[in-house]
Amino acid sequence: MAKKMSPTTSCFTQASSRLKRLVLEQLRHLSESCQPKKIAIKPNWVLHENDPAFPIRALVTDARVIEAAVEGCLEFFPNAESILVGDCPLQYANWPLMCRQAGLLPVIEKLTARSNGKVAFRDLRREVFRQEGDNFLAASNGDHGDPKGYREVELGSRSHLEPISEQSGRFAVNDYSSAVTTSNHRKGSHRYLVCQSILDADLFINLPKWKAHQKSGITCALKNLVGINGDKAYLPHFRRGAPKWGGDEYRDEGRWLYFAQTRLRERFQKRSRFAYKVLKPGWELIKRFRGIETRFDDPSTPAKRFYVAGGAWHGNDTLWRMIYDLNLILQRAGPDGTLHSTPQRTIFCIVDGLVSGEGNGPLQPLPRETDWLAFGIDPFQIDAALAWFMGFDLDRLPIIARRAQFGGAGWGDFDWDELWILLDGHPVKPAESSINFEFVPPPGWREHVER
Repeated sequence: MAKKMSPTTSCFTQASSRLKRLVLEQLRHLSESCQPKKIAIKPNWVLHENDPAFPIRALVTDARVIEAAVEGCLEFFPNAESILVGDCPLQYANWPLMCRQAGLLPVIEKLTARSNGKVAFRDLRREVFRQEGDNFLAASNGDHGDPKGYREVELGSRSHLEPISEQSGRFAVNDYSSAVTTSNHRKGSHRYLVCQSILDADLFINLPKWKAHQKSGITCALKNLVGINGDKAYLPHFRRGAPKWGGDEYRDEGRWLYFAQTRLRERFQKRSRFAYKVLKPGWELIKRFRGIETRFDDPSTPAKRFYVAGGAWHGNDTLWRMIYDLNLILQRAGPDGTLHSTPQRTIFCIVDGLVSGEGNGPLQPLPRETDWLAFGIDPFQIDAALAWFMGFDLDRLPIIARRAQFGGAGWGDFDWDELWILLDGHPVKPAESSINFEFVPPPGWREHVER
């Protein structure tokens, strides 16, 4: 089936002491095969730190990795006209605060000045909300958005969501307009709102954070592309309801409670501050009475007591399809949004595993001092190797296990047992490696994904 190829994924241990050298070496090698005019660098800037139990160092891409990547681009791609560093965080993320918490401000100031404006750092979200009081969301007018705008990319029947499009009326994502989601995804038509600056780039450098993820099991090279889309309402994360109702939003067990809570939150979180304040204490009483946990800062917490909704469990059969769609777009869509038969840009990945995240990621990651960096050109290989080292069973992670269904070409074409990578410069088969970090899985994946 799959072809035997030379290793294209490299992992390095004890990487923090040689971070800059490793990043520069990899970008120097990359410069031998491409000299781009427009570069887009995509970190993981999902959210600011709002709870010390889930520190910023485990939440977002390390500022040192971003700095080294930009410096490498300035050195090895001198003819590049522009270098954009950007992401689309969650709608309520406080991007300026996140920049301060992550130590990004001096990096932004230094690199912007050094490059004479060639380097730009940007919050690429089309719409931004802020939290007022106890999670009530209100519109914000802060500086944000892609200066080049956004383009709807139509995948049509090539979408990986097409096989389940008879249920498109159930497509949803928490805290975003379900009307926008369902209007852009139906049988034969699947649209995404992609940042034009991403489509214009002829070199895309992916800088994900290595974390467990409540909806996909793992977030790394593949999942990080969610941030190239300017409006998350275009991104189906699950199908409403429990499996008995034709959905994959939550488990059948306790489905009526989940149904009531999610509908009330959706109805009032952005519409009525008064109603939200009235109903919120009732939900807190139910949680206390039923023993429901919504914080996962203690891995000994029984998974059965944890609130698992919004597609945050191993039965989610929607999210991986949307992630594959975005990877197909990045690989094959030109600046005008048209899909081509050949790759439209060079794509390279640098994974920040200096401090990784286990447990209920991506928003409640418990820090793990793994001190790794990983590099590569095939996001499926990268994610497969790192998921294995996390201690996860690849056959139980749809984002990796379904790779034969990916609609692009050149990625994911490998037999796991025969995959070779370079580990500190030495060829190894991850499947035969004794390395197992035994990451704590997200609550909705516990006792399912461990190998």
